[in-house]
Amino acid sequence: MNKCHFLGKVAYEPEVYDAQGTQLIQFVLEIEEYRKDKHGSKKRRVDLLDFEAWDSAANAIRKYARMGDIMAVEAVARKDKDDFVSFRVTTFKILPQDDLDY
Repeated sequence: MNKCHFLGKVAYEPEVYDAQGTQLIQFVLEIEEYRKDKHGSKKRRVDLLDFEAWDSAANAIRKYARMGDIMAVEAVARKDKDDFVSFRVTTFKILPQDDLDY
């Protein structure tokens, strides 16, 4: 089964394209991971992952997602002929920065 779940921060403003009459949006999520090393010290690792969404999902992300927003994403992994891996969004939830102010 090819299903991946991510929670991360939108790293850059999403980019919208017209792909043969349909909307395509590409964006990058900053995914943080915390682990303890062999000495017990907490280590932070950040990965930047590429995502794409099509049609109505692309329109919703274009309309509502901004750099810095948190997104929960379900996606499928895709590898191109150059072995570059990206993720195609199947479902998502946007948590705008404004909603996170306590």
